[in-house]
Formats: sequence, structure tokens, C-alpha cells
Amino acid sequence: MLAVTGSLSLHAQIWQQSSQWHDPFDMYAGPTLGVVASDLTVYDGKTMFGPYVGGFIQTYFNNHFGMSLEFAYTRQGVRDAWQTFSPEHEGGPYEYRLDYINTIYKLRYYPVKRFDTFLGLMTGVHINAKCTLDNIDTDIKKEIHKRSAHIVGGVGYELDNLMFEAYYGFPLQKLAKTSRGYKAMRGAREHVVMLTVGYRFKLY
Repeated sequence: MLAVTGSLSLHAQIWQQSSQWHDPFDMYAGPTLGVVASDLTVYDGKTMFGPYVGGFIQTYFNNHFGMSLEFAYTRQGVRDAWQTFSPEHEGGPYEYRLDYINTIYKLRYYPVKRFDTFLGLMTGVHINAKCTLDNIDTDIKKEIHKRSAHIVGGVGYELDNLMFEAYYGFPLQKLAKTSRGYKAMRGAREHVVMLTVGYRFKLY
């Protein structure tokens, strides 16, 4: 009887361990590289592709839930953009280049092992903002909001130490801050799609 009980207990422990995808509150960190595809609403332009360079810290609450915090440099904007809403600035093609340092918060749900979906918030501070027309650059940092905010949502896949993600950022505010900026950009907002790959190291 004792042998049977011990055997059942051992099998239960093995099953429990094998079904444990993540150890609660293990901490991981690592670098992330990727590409950002972006455009500005109200313009008839082409998608701009820019770099995504950053790093992250990640932890798990249990098998199904976790969270991460990321910091990343991105370039966003639009190229070959034409606008006709303002007689003073109509024409083109314009190119807008906006460089940001972003902080990204993600809450993750793992329905099955390795795959996750997430929802979060991306806030950014621009370090450079230029508009180009006829090969002439104009600094527009003073014309747009210093900070940006996007709701982000997407999917991820974990392959050992590699992490692959694809997600979309929905803008919460317009770019233009001043009356001059509004005349040139109207209610333009930034939409972004990000594809990234990260490599993680276990901290503890």
C-alpha cells in the first residue's frame, strides 16, 4: 500500500512539473531588434520603415499570465506624402521623420505553451522631428507634442531564448500642438506596426 501511494505521489509530482511552463516570478532580460512600419493619417503617403532597437525585462505570474517592460528607440513617420487640406502648405511630397525613445508596458496571456497575446501602453518622447520638402529639412519639434501615447496589442512566440512579436499601436493623440503645426498637419496621428525579435537571459 505504501509502495502504491508513493508511486502515485511520484507520478503526480512529475506531471505537475511537466505541466509547469513558467516558474512564477522568474525574471528575464535581454536586447530586442526589429522594424517599425508607420504612417500618418490625413496624408496620402507611403509607409515608412524604421528601426526598433531596445531591451526588456519580463516576468511570469503563473503558466498563463505575465508582464514585461521595454525601452526602445524607434523611427516613425511617413514618406512621399501629399496633402491638399491647407492651401498654404498643399503639395508635396513631404517626408516626416520622428525619432522616439519609448517605454512599453505589456500584460501577457498564454493560452498555450509558447504562444501569448498581449495588451499594453507605449509612451514616447521624441528626440528628433523633421519634415522634408524638396530636399529641405524643417525642424518641427516645437510644433508637435513632446510625448506620444499608443495602446498596443499583439501576439508573441517563445522559442527557447528567442522571442518573436508582432503588434500594432493605436494612437491616443494628434501630433500637432501649435496653431502652425495644425495648419500643416491638421489632425494627423501616427499608426505603427512593429515586428521584433528578442534574446532573453535569465536573471533569477
